[in-house]
Formats: sequence, structure tokens, C-alpha cells
Amino acid sequence: MSKNEYHMNLQQSHIPFSMPQLNYVTSKIGALQIAPGVDVLPSLPRQTENAFLPRRGITPVTNRLRFAPRRLLLDGEPVIASDRFWASLFHKCGFNDVVFKYFKPDEVFQRISQKDTNAKLRFTVEQTENNQRRLLGVASSNTPIVGRDSALALLRAHGGEKLSYADGRLTSTHMPAGGPGHFRIGPDDFEHRFTLDTPLDGFGEPKIWVTLLRMICTNGAIGMQRAFCNPVKLGQEPLHALDRALSSYANADGFSAMRQRFESAQKSWASLEDVRSLERIMTTVTWGGGDAAGSRRNAFERMVGDIPGIYGVASLEGISPKRRRLLPSRARVYDLINFASEVSTHHAMPLAASKISAWIGTTIVDEFDLEGSAKEVNDFEALFLDQPRSSARGTVIAKDTYQSSRGLTSSN
Repeated sequence: MSKNEYHMNLQQSHIPFSMPQLNYVTSKIGALQIAPGVDVLPSLPRQTENAFLPRRGITPVTNRLRFAPRRLLLDGEPVIASDRFWASLFHKCGFNDVVFKYFKPDEVFQRISQKDTNAKLRFTVEQTENNQRRLLGVASSNTPIVGRDSALALLRAHGGEKLSYADGRLTSTHMPAGGPGHFRIGPDDFEHRFTLDTPLDGFGEPKIWVTLLRMICTNGAIGMQRAFCNPVKLGQEPLHALDRALSSYANADGFSAMRQRFESAQKSWASLEDVRSLERIMTTVTWGGGDAAGSRRNAFERMVGDIPGIYGVASLEGISPKRRRLLPSRARVYDLINFASEVSTHHAMPLAASKISAWIGTTIVDEFDLEGSAKEVNDFEALFLDQPRSSARGTVIAKDTYQSSRGLTSSN
């Protein structure tokens, strides 16, 4: 399929995509105030965004910020401060949330405003479905920014699919300039894609990531790790820079490197430590609730085998970490990657997907515990789970997403 044919097919089968309205407010940091009645030093971590599609159950995710308040006023109007807002403000002003342990937020905002009297900031405010105003990233007022509507139009013009929005970032998957580059890894067919992550609030720069699409199940594995990343410098004409990047991206070396790691994953048994690490991530963010949680866990246990029965232990914790790295499960590393990417692509909201993807990134970039231990390559499962009516997003392979800020999400 040529790139033009691919774009034509996308237009014919276009799935409507909607995202919240974003408003940009230029003001000084002194315009921020703590909302009345807010506990400035919360003793318990707050629970935030839903990790799963609503029909699949809800998993609350704990916010790591210990002292930063959530409810603020911006120019007298109530807003909800997201983790992304605090991350951008800390980066901009050079402090962290521990300062709120010793000083009230109003004191901090006013002190910065007094010392930097001429600095104006651009605040990005997201209008949520329940009519709340949510603060996203903050940047200097002269920072080049890609507007919401302009970004959507440009991505669609370049055949963007799997559009998803989360926490001020718009993500889309595209075909590279050289076409799909259809190829096989063992028994499975793959095609080349790339994924563009575009911040709409001026915090950070757009990044392009190498992506491999497994054709049998349409799981997308995105190499969101530094080795597979191409940042896009926006300059003073951000749309022109994005348009040029979308038109010319190729990165043959990146595709080749990911292909080699997938080939090795097919020929490597997953160690008990690999199994344990994925199970911990799944338990943390993505088993979900109700029947869906049980079906996912059962599918996972069928894939890796009856480990307690095989090794005579009550749980993996009964085996030392050193031995876990030497003992095999009944799954290959490739199976674990496919299971994780299936959940991330078809079941998880972007918030949960980033957690799973961080695990995939760590696993695929580093040498496997039992690298090359499987001599033959057999057929692999196409899908481990029942598929929902729609998918939330593609998989993100990323160590760095452990540190990413999180926000309310919506699926296409």
C-alpha cells in the first residue's frame, strides 16, 4: 500500500475524535492564589484520574505530589492544578513541591512575582466535561505554541490515526515517508509507523517516536525512549516545523534497531523477574475492576504458566531476585510485550498506557535476563484478551514515562 492509498483509506474510515477546549491566559505568577478552604499541607496523597475505559472498571492513580495544593485561583477564577502544571512551574521557577511544606503557596507565588516583576506567563486552561477549569502546562508568554485546532487539522492532513489526547498532549500515529515497509519477524507481520507526541500548552517540544505495528492484532509498539526519539524544534513557525517533520520522517536506523530487539524477544524465555515486574505494573494500574480484572489476570497466568506449582512456592516473592533472573517462565519476552501492548492499545486510557509502556521500554532496551535462551520460534498468540468496541491508544515504550505528569483522559 502506498502512502497516498493509506491516507485515502484513513479518510474513508475516519473515526470522529473530540478533545476538550483549551484556553490560553497570559498573566503573572502573582495572579495565582490558594483557593479558600484548601488544606495547604495535605496529610494523605490524593487519588486522581481514571486509568481504564469506563466499561472496563476504574483504577484510581495516586498523585506523587505531597504538598502541592490542587485547588487554586487564577485571576480570581477557580482552577484545578494538574501534575503537569506543577511540573512545568517547578521547571520554570527552579523549585519543587517541598517548598510548600515550609511556606504557603500564596507566599511563594508573591515572592517569585516580586523578584521577577516583568515576567509574564502563558497559562493553559482545559475545560473539562464536568465544567471544571484545569491548569495544564505553564510557559513564557513568548514560547512558540501549537494551537489545538491547528494541530488537529495538520495531523489529519498527514493521515494521523489513533488520535488521543491526555494532559495537554495530542498523540497521533502516521506512516513514514518511505511507506509501510512491510516485513516479518518470525511468524508475525509488521509495518513501520511513527508516533508524534505534540504538547499543546508550550511545556516541552514535540517528539517523534519509532513505531512498529503488529498486523495480526493492530497492537502498536512505540519506541518512546531516547534511542528511538527525534525531537522537533519548533522555532518561530511551529506549524511549518511540524509539517516538515511529518512529511519527511524516515529513521531507517531506528526501525532496524527495534526490529532486532523484537527478534531477540521471540528467542528469549521470560525470566521470573520479567514476569514479576510486569505483574507489579499491571497490579498497580491496569487490572481494573469487576469481571475485567479477573479475566486479565487469568489470561496473564495462562500465558506465563503455573509458576507456584512449577517451583513450589506460594508467590514469586518467595524466590530471591538473583534466582528470579535465572529461572524461566513458560512465556517468552515477546509474549509479555504483546500482552502489555494489547492491554495498552485496546483497553487502557493514556494514563495507564504510559505506565505499561514504561515497563515495555525498560524491558526492550535492556538486555533480557535469558537472552537467546529459546532456540526455536513458534507461532505466537494473536490476542490474549477479549477486545473492547474501541481502543484507547497505541502502546508507548518509554522508561521516561514513569516520571511523566498525568491528567484527565479521553479516548477516541
